[in-house]
Amino acid sequence: MTDLCWQCKQNNDKIHRTANLPEEVKMEVLSEQMEHLRTVEREREHYNKMVHDAKEVAKAAGITCLGPHTPNSSDCQFHYNFDFAQQVHLPHSPLQVKPLYFLVPRKVGIFGVCAEGLPQQINYLIDEGMSSGKGSNMVISLLHHFLENYGLGEKHIHIHCDNCAGQNKNKFVMWYLAWRIMRGLHTSISVNFMPAGHTKFAPDWCFGLLKRKFIVCEVHCLADMCHVVETSSTRGINKAQLVGTETQENIVAVYDWQTYFHGCCRALKGIKSNYHFRFTADSLGTVFYKRKLDDVEFSFQLCNSAETVQQRLAQMPAEVAPPGLSQARQEYLRHFIRPFVRSDKQDILCP
Repeated sequence: MTDLCWQCKQNNDKIHRTANLPEEVKMEVLSEQMEHLRTVEREREHYNKMVHDAKEVAKAAGITCLGPHTPNSSDCQFHYNFDFAQQVHLPHSPLQVKPLYFLVPRKVGIFGVCAEGLPQQINYLIDEGMSSGKGSNMVISLLHHFLENYGLGEKHIHIHCDNCAGQNKNKFVMWYLAWRIMRGLHTSISVNFMPAGHTKFAPDWCFGLLKRKFIVCEVHCLADMCHVVETSSTRGINKAQLVGTETQENIVAVYDWQTYFHGCCRALKGIKSNYHFRFTADSLGTVFYKRKLDDVEFSFQLCNSAETVQQRLAQMPAEVAPPGLSQARQEYLRHFIRPFVRSDKQDILCP
């Protein structure tokens, strides 16, 4: 009820307003909504089929957990989802005192990559001082770290995510996926964007488990937060991965992918209006795309020059240094938030 589909809302309002109109008008408005719902249903069936196939692959191969594998070494296909959760604030207590309600504690972002075939989700915990925003550089870097350190070595991967243009549905993510194919890390990749307003999927379930545990726990630092994530499910579904520590010690590198691809790749026009994209080793540097599952597929060459791209493949992008906390923010935490932190954690969270 808090994340309604805008298209459904508009169509249903039209239906309500046709009570005294001719039957032809009523049928036209009703058919518009029915077509939208049929499209949503087909997309959900497509998503459920990929999840079912991933479970069958994991069962047949005896895969029970994520872990590092040699890239492109397993002749199988697997399915992943990723999304951001709403950030949390530290310190946190189930019995929150009134003064803390009006303050701004230390922020921790959460980015989850879920392998439903197991099921298991890696939750990246992003401290406020380590966060460079939720843009494409951060998303691609975390996805890259996941595939390099938690991937199963699969040749074929399928990805589902929502339609947020600033995070997922943009030219940089497309260039990165094409780059993985050109570097020989996969044989094929498909990325599918769920219809806007109908994007509830596995990461939301895992985030729900995490938040349900979080609200009843005392959490005063990132180590406490990791414990909350790891114990949020009796089946071990949620796993924690720190991006960095409170002292800005970098654990997961964030790369400048935007600058890295600049000058050697071309932007595909109309990304926002299409929902299905795929990349294959048979057509390096090419993206195949279509709007709906049963639509005609088109192709587009993303790379300007094969020679330039090959030179880029030999090196990784430059790392982006963590922004850290400003002096004013550090003073704020020390003066206003530190008194609410448990004494043994004060020098960690609010030094």
